Amino acid sequence: MIKVAEEFDLETDEKIEDICELVELYQNNTGEWISFCRPSLTSPSCLSVATIEVMKDGINTWFWENGKFSWSMEEKFWRWKAYRDYL
Repeated sequence: MIKVAEEFDLETDEKIEDICELVELYQNNTGEWISFCRPSLTSPSCLSVATIEVMKDGINTWFWENGKFSWSMEEKFWRWKAYRDYL
């Protein structure tokens, strides 16, 4: 699960909570995060395993801290661009 946005109170501008998305995460050979995609949840047991992994690993914030998310209306999923690609 990754953090993709933050919800704010419109009156006080205080952060209410993180908005997260369940995803499959991928790392390279050195353990660096390189990508994510929609999860493949094909059965109740797959969902159970995903739940256990999220409870064990927590929320991954690496993509949030190192890039910018935007919602794709076409794909109905999050797009991410690394801050280094904006330079």
